[in-house]
Amino acid sequence: MVAVPDVASGLSWFLVVPDTDGGRALAEPLRQPGTGLRTLTHASGRPWLLGRWTDDEVAVAEFGDRRLVALGEHRLGAGDLERLGAGARDAGQLCAALHGLPGSFHALASTPAGTAVHGSLSGYRRVFFASAGEQTLAADRADVLAGFTGGRVDDEALALRMLAPYAPWPIFWQPVWRGVHAVPPDRRLLLDRAAAPRTVTRWRAPEPVLDLATAADRLHRALSDAVAVRAGADEVVASDLSGLDSTSLCALAARGGSRVVGLTCVSPDPLDDDLPWARRAAAELGSVRHEVVDGEANPLPYEGILRPEDRFDEPTAAVLYRASFLAVSRRAAEHGAGVRLTGFGGDELLTADPAMQLTLLRTHPWQAVRQLRLLRSAYRWGRRETLRAIVDRRSYGDWMASLGGDLDGAGSTRARPLLGWGVPVATAPWLTADARARLVEALRGRAGTALPLSADRGLHGRLAGVYAGAANARHLAQSTRRVGVTAALPYLDDQVLEACLAAHPAQVTSPRHYKPLIRAAMAPVLPEALLARDTKADTSIAATRGAHRYRDDLLALADDSRLAGHGLVDVAALRAAVRAPDDRTWYDLDQTLACETWLRTVEPAPAIRC
Repeated sequence: MVAVPDVASGLSWFLVVPDTDGGRALAEPLRQPGTGLRTLTHASGRPWLLGRWTDDEVAVAEFGDRRLVALGEHRLGAGDLERLGAGARDAGQLCAALHGLPGSFHALASTPAGTAVHGSLSGYRRVFFASAGEQTLAADRADVLAGFTGGRVDDEALALRMLAPYAPWPIFWQPVWRGVHAVPPDRRLLLDRAAAPRTVTRWRAPEPVLDLATAADRLHRALSDAVAVRAGADEVVASDLSGLDSTSLCALAARGGSRVVGLTCVSPDPLDDDLPWARRAAAELGSVRHEVVDGEANPLPYEGILRPEDRFDEPTAAVLYRASFLAVSRRAAEHGAGVRLTGFGGDELLTADPAMQLTLLRTHPWQAVRQLRLLRSAYRWGRRETLRAIVDRRSYGDWMASLGGDLDGAGSTRARPLLGWGVPVATAPWLTADARARLVEALRGRAGTALPLSADRGLHGRLAGVYAGAANARHLAQSTRRVGVTAALPYLDDQVLEACLAAHPAQVTSPRHYKPLIRAAMAPVLPEALLARDTKADTSIAATRGAHRYRDDLLALADDSRLAGHGLVDVAALRAAVRAPDDRTWYDLDQTLACETWLRTVEPAPAIRC
């Protein structure tokens, strides 16, 4: 049976159906009266796109027997698509005609020869595909497709999702449903009528050659356009108002003439300086209405962990922070805002990954050496270990295969130089011995075909971080649709990502300077006093308090663990860790809870034996 998001979720989603009689037959059950689904057709009249979306999310152009659609956050109309796609000859070219436009949306095209579809370069807009008999379907949700393939969970893929902090690329990108495949962000899916489904490269990262002034100007224009897509003049818009990234969005919205409500959550951490900076920003910007959400009134992490309302299409740690995020979106809705701007993606794009120093070594060796010394001192990396990491020339596959050899040691408190292909992964102490053995085997097996996102370790790590962050942000954003608010993430728009990647590493990698690119980009908008901030809030205290407050709920999850039923978790060990946590318990617990709570939304409750 095909499970689709319920109407109450408010979610927009789509299913792509091939222009065949078989495709029409598969779609027919979803088109029955009472489903409330919308349909766009191929030129033949057969169903092409089914799902739910609002009128302002979709733009459709027809060119005789060809169709072009933009679906998501944009300001495009049919006339824009007709002009942009006028010279395209096939479905892939029709989709490519929308590249570089402001906003965040899927591009879809239909021609008599087949269909093309791609999402966003950050991975925030996903594309999946699966075969149902002789028909290939695509969608922006993996669980919808799983309904056509039998809806079975892949136990190995599920186990890999329990690696902390997250599994390496491309493992964390691959669905946990058997028979469902994910399209990488830099590729486009082609469903030709005369050939098997395939993906083709549609994008390559720009050469990082721009000086700071040029890159900052490009980022400023990209962010301004991205905010303008969501925040029109005289419209009520909410914006997070906390760190430098969200403050920049708030300022751009206010400058564009929107009626802006700035929302600041007070952290229980007494050292958190978000609030004084937010008050200063609201005063400096003048036109922003500032609302402070008291820390005692805002839900802590783990609240509602036993009552998952949202059915996500994959395990996600977003469930741990959903209650707090949703509460702030409700505040936005109370002010009449249909959009909430958030700074998600800013950290991944604007903070230099340590491995970028290896990229800098090739062009500015002395600068890179000085900065590596600073990093080694700040993070207490050993001299010998740092040198070993710098000269490490292992392939990506060899590096991934090696992860399985130290799944316990990777979780130790010993500082390791973060200069490899990715962060070391670890397993929680409550995983069963069988689960650990399966993980080692799975990592080694998948390493044989794993390819990095770039031959450059710095760029690979940066992109992998963006994709991993976008995955969690996607799920948090989905939860807010339930209260009628669209969470907008301008930093994950295509043109913003490209602007950030185009900056030369020499301009953005210094450990001494906090986010120099966004500070330079926002110099024309933000007062100098706000640009001076070089701190970021720490949310770990809130997580610790939430874990203690909802310890009974966590123990209840352990007692009735679905992961234990899959042979992955030792219930006694998990209960012991929750009752007597150490310094790493809550860190290790994130991915376990992500998988545990997700299983409860997609698998029926086990039968009670009498």
